[in-house]
This record gives sequence, C-alpha cells and structure tokens, in this order.
Amino acid sequence: DFAVHVFPGYEVNWHHKIIAEKLEAVERGEIKRLMISLPPRFGKSELGSILFPSWYLGRHPDREVIAASYAAELAVGFGRKTRNIIADQVYQGVFTTELAEDSKSAGRWNTNAGGAYVAAGVGGGITGRGANILVIDDPIKDREEADSPVKQERAWDWYRSTAYTRLAPNGAIVVIQTRWNEEDLSGKLLKEMKMGGDQWEIVQFPAIAEKDEQYRKAGEPLWPT
Repeated sequence: DFAVHVFPGYEVNWHHKIIAEKLEAVERGEIKRLMISLPPRFGKSELGSILFPSWYLGRHPDREVIAASYAAELAVGFGRKTRNIIADQVYQGVFTTELAEDSKSAGRWNTNAGGAYVAAGVGGGITGRGANILVIDDPIKDREEADSPVKQERAWDWYRSTAYTRLAPNGAIVVIQTRWNEEDLSGKLLKEMKMGGDQWEIVQFPAIAEKDEQYRKAGEPLWPT
C-alpha cells in the first residue's frame, strides 16, 4: 500500500507482497535477519533499498539506517531516492518525519528527530554511525565478480569486520542479492547458519519456477510481462 501511495501506478505482483510482509516483520522486530534472493529487475531494490528505509524512518524517525551496495555510487543513489521520498508532500501527508535542515547530502542525512541514513560501498568504511537497520543490496556487481574468490572474500571480510560491527543492539540485517555463486555473501551466511550462526528468514524465487509453489506451477515465470 505504501508503494502504491508513494508511486501511483506502481505494478504489484504477488512476490512484492511477500517481500513487503517480511519487511514489515523486520520493522516490528519479529525478523532480525532477512535474505531476499531474486533475479535482476524484479523490484527487489526498489522495495528493500528505497521504499523500506523511507517507510521505516517514517515509523521510527529517531533510528538509524545504513544502506550498502557493491559501489558507493549505487548506494548513494538509493539514498538520494529515499531522501527525496521523505521530502515529498505525499510522504508528509502520511508521516511526521522530516529531513533535518542541514541534510543536503544524498549519501548521509538526518531526520528532524535525530535519526540518520548512511550510504556505503561494500569494502569501504562506515564511520560515526550505528544501524538499527542494515540493508546490503547486491554486494557483488555481476557474475564475473561473483565468481572471483578475491571479490568473495572482500565482501565477506567487509561484512564481518565493518558492517556487522555497526549493528545496534537488537538491530536487523536485510541482505538483497541476485545469486550467481554458492560462495557469495548469501552463500557464506547460509553456511554459517548451518553451523549455528545467525538464523536467516529466506525469500527466494527463481525467474522460472523449478517446482510447484504457492502462487505458480513449475515452469511458470515469476513476473509475466
């Protein structure tokens, strides 16, 4: 409903509703670790990296969000869109959250209640802020990088030594990723989970159903065009 309200004409498929329900559970504190795995161009970033942070800060204007992606420029782009939603009159008709007067930067800005948003590139530093919500969207750029052991270890080391350490007590992590390699960040997190690490709620849909699912049968596309 928020997506349609902010973006009139937004086309909603059943998988968007499932993702939105899981993100709402993250906001309520019921899910602390959420992993969303979908093919490219199926709306996962718009929901998880743009609409969700703006909605979350609308409900919790005093909290902090860190958003990261494989390149700082991409993360800053998400930050710009999130900031612009909060500044929009439509948003102001729903929430009382406003941007602080000095919030000009697309990649680092504050709310009028002391909350904050910080964008970062995977592999880069994150200084000065914690995160009630940490969103990591596509930590690897493409299949070529996903197949690189160097890139795999770079993302994993950054997650453990930098990103994870910024998480506030009872904070939540949302990992959004197209899966290309079993050793990508999501794959390493799943292996860790099997050994007793953080337990992840997983939302995963291939472009073409490999077996019968709740909303489609084997061989049917995820989002018919």
